[in-house]
Amino acid sequence: MGLISSKKNPDPEAPSSTEPSFGKPKVAPELGRLLSTYQLIPSFKECAELHCFADDVEKAKLLPPPVPPTTKKHEIFDINKYKKVDERAVKAPSKLLKQPLSNLVEYLTEGLEDDLSKVRAIYRWVTCQPVDSMKIPNKEPSQSHTMFQLWRIKHRKGNYAQLISLLCRFAQLPCIIIHGKLKGSTYEVGEKLDEEQHYGEWNAVLVDGNWRFINAYWGTCAEGGTEEEMWEVVDKGDGELKGDQQSRQLFYSCDENYFLTDPDQMVSTHLPSQPSWQLLANPVTEDDFTENAFLKDRFFNMNLKLKKPKKCVVMCQSETELVFEIPKERSLNLDFQHLLFRMKSTQGNLPRYDRYVFLQRTNDETLQIRVRSPVADTFRFELVGKDVTVRDKTYDYDWIAIYKLVFGKDDDSIEPFPECPIIGWGPGRAMMEFGLAPMSHFGGEIKNRDDGKIEVKFGTTSDKDWNKVKIHGELVKGGGESEPLPDHVIHRVENGDVIFNVNTPKTGEYALKLYAKGERDKEAKNICNYMITSEQKGENYAFPRGFQGGLGPKEAFNSLGLRALSHQSGMIETDEEVLEISFEKTNENIELSLSLTGNTIRPEMAKRLIEETVEGNIVTYKVRLPQTGNYGIKVMGNRGRGNENVYDYVVQYKKSHKKKSKPSQNAAPEMPKPPPEPQVQRDPRLTEYIQTMKKAIQEQNETDLELALDDLKNLGLPTVKDEIQYGETELDVMRCRRELNEATELKDMDALKSALQLTKTKNVENRLTEEVVRAKAMLDRLRNIAKLMHAVLGLDQKTIAEIRGYQHPPPAVHHVMMASLLLLGHWEEETEDWKNVQIALGKLGKDSIKRKIQELKVNDIPLDVALGARDLIRDFTLDQVRMVSAGGATFYIWVRGLTEEIEKRNAEIVHTVRPRTSQRRKEKTSLG
Repeated sequence: MGLISSKKNPDPEAPSSTEPSFGKPKVAPELGRLLSTYQLIPSFKECAELHCFADDVEKAKLLPPPVPPTTKKHEIFDINKYKKVDERAVKAPSKLLKQPLSNLVEYLTEGLEDDLSKVRAIYRWVTCQPVDSMKIPNKEPSQSHTMFQLWRIKHRKGNYAQLISLLCRFAQLPCIIIHGKLKGSTYEVGEKLDEEQHYGEWNAVLVDGNWRFINAYWGTCAEGGTEEEMWEVVDKGDGELKGDQQSRQLFYSCDENYFLTDPDQMVSTHLPSQPSWQLLANPVTEDDFTENAFLKDRFFNMNLKLKKPKKCVVMCQSETELVFEIPKERSLNLDFQHLLFRMKSTQGNLPRYDRYVFLQRTNDETLQIRVRSPVADTFRFELVGKDVTVRDKTYDYDWIAIYKLVFGKDDDSIEPFPECPIIGWGPGRAMMEFGLAPMSHFGGEIKNRDDGKIEVKFGTTSDKDWNKVKIHGELVKGGGESEPLPDHVIHRVENGDVIFNVNTPKTGEYALKLYAKGERDKEAKNICNYMITSEQKGENYAFPRGFQGGLGPKEAFNSLGLRALSHQSGMIETDEEVLEISFEKTNENIELSLSLTGNTIRPEMAKRLIEETVEGNIVTYKVRLPQTGNYGIKVMGNRGRGNENVYDYVVQYKKSHKKKSKPSQNAAPEMPKPPPEPQVQRDPRLTEYIQTMKKAIQEQNETDLELALDDLKNLGLPTVKDEIQYGETELDVMRCRRELNEATELKDMDALKSALQLTKTKNVENRLTEEVVRAKAMLDRLRNIAKLMHAVLGLDQKTIAEIRGYQHPPPAVHHVMMASLLLLGHWEEETEDWKNVQIALGKLGKDSIKRKIQELKVNDIPLDVALGARDLIRDFTLDQVRMVSAGGATFYIWVRGLTEEIEKRNAEIVHTVRPRTSQRRKEKTSLG
């Protein structure tokens, strides 16, 4: 047997080198060579041909030089084919530890004839030895025993690379110890690597004529986390990242990344002192190694490609972008999340903020990440990911790439992105599994530079009855105050497609969240999300209320035997003032009716705008649209059992301003029209219309006033200009008063802002002083609630962990958290036990306390429960709570503010309601 033990069987039917070959036991009669890129022992001599030191230079010269391998790892190694090799290595008898290394190697390589199987057996045995936790005697064992080599490693007198080298020597496998610099657990992204701090050793083993990398130490233990002294987490994304990514712990497992690692992957973290042992055609320099993007193993596992930035330190002003290429065939199976850390400032506390990362697939092949900051500071950005099809229980999110981001500009105008949903942005796996495929928007961001009106279309890929699927959309405002905007999203199922229409109120960023609930689903699932960036010029009103269940035909439409003749689509866009809608009835006993709603239409006014004509079995409605805006039309049918909804329409009407076309040059010139004859008699209708207008103003009848003004305008008399202007001013006052009162009554922040803005635009604030004061007071109250909520949402995980970490919390903290959880639905009998509070604080994702607070609706909290929460904290002041817990003080302020608001809303009955903290009282009452 020669020095190089690459056994290639000449038999064409023999197993290839990609499968383990088992044969008769065979022990090497001669030890292999010891090779190292540094002078391991004084007797080693330099071998120039191999760029290393060797115990026998002449025999070392016979080995092939360090050149790139001719194949990739995946071409020669399939872990499933080596299960028997692995099982035998892992089950090696412990008695071998007290025997020579040669005995261990004989056991590991017994029956193995190919190089790869032997290397695998050695690697797998080493990686299942938990050296740091093994019971190894402090006294030095016999140097002839295997235990001696493990003792050397534990006492820092040897290392894994040297152990691999010795085992390979006994197995007659050429192996070299490579030394150099590592980007390991002591490395901070972007820093210059130190010879001592970042020193490391690993191996290259000759397998079937190609040098292959092995790092058994990195393959054995993994150390997670970041330097807490330097960084603090500000954003952990919204994915289901398990465990605390910031805590440092040492755990043992077999990491396949460091067995036969390909050179391009190895050089991202390992820089040999001897460049030729990079095994690259074009070795990287030390400067390149320091500056290049810090790509981790999962980047290579996922077959990603880096588009930008190529450097690990990114200098920018207020925003930067990272772009990766994704393998198209795996795109839907790859899930990405992020972690964002901020350099702890030495100049005081910077403003707390999060949601400054936006991660999306712009298409099947591109992952884009945008990071922004309102402050000049340094951040550490970590991209993590996993393949959701991998079912291994030990497989989870792992690092893909790490960057240091240096923002150089303070910019108060920079606002956070809309909150990232759990399933992320853009069409993905959840949508495809539900049976939908994107047809209009394929990335996670929708940009609108026109009018803020967007149509999002999906094709259906399953044969389910989509008219029976409950679908709805939700629009949420981005920025500092994240708030849902009701009635800005409608949808319809049309020609087998599912179509959503969105109206963004004004310029800004929004989250569009789409939900669907199948017949077997217990609750609606979030299936897709988009971030909408609108640069619209004007403002948009919400869609009419009551149409979020879907447009178009309803279930009763077909059963009543109806046919839509004019408009099959539930979404109508028109510039005609009069809209005609026709239906055909096959049953004479069916009675149809139509109702009209809109932002500016009162119920009593709507009837005057609808005209019905019946010719045989054809029913036609002429609907007059008063002004530009959104209108809702509901068609009802009655077959003697009451009205049934048969068809819903939403009409987007934009008043036409068409100019009269110029006459053709070849057309005969028109005869000049005679001047109008002087009006001798006053038009008798004029007096009637003016009287009607005055009566409407006196009675504050908005509908009659609007109709009277239309009649006056249609007369076309210049002499009534002043009367029309007066009437329009009064109409503005009525309309603004109504909108202010309705918005105040509804306690709707968006409606209040819109009503106050309308009042200011119409310049009637001085006429509506009382209404404006009430509306502004309500808006301030709503903003205060939102501010309190965001203060809680702004608490970092460390602060919540501090509260949760109490074993015996101060009474003030316990009562505050009991009150907080009571408002979220946890009764006193549960939260009296602090362990249950700890469990609630430890939940993640949609069950986390932050998510529940964000989704909490003030009107959903019963008054008696709010009074109970108030009483739980009554015995404590803010200063008392703040002295023992800053985080507890934030929850205290939130509880107090929320309960005070609920008391104000129920001022008339609050004195009659008994506070409640326990579920038991309600049960007793119901039994009594």
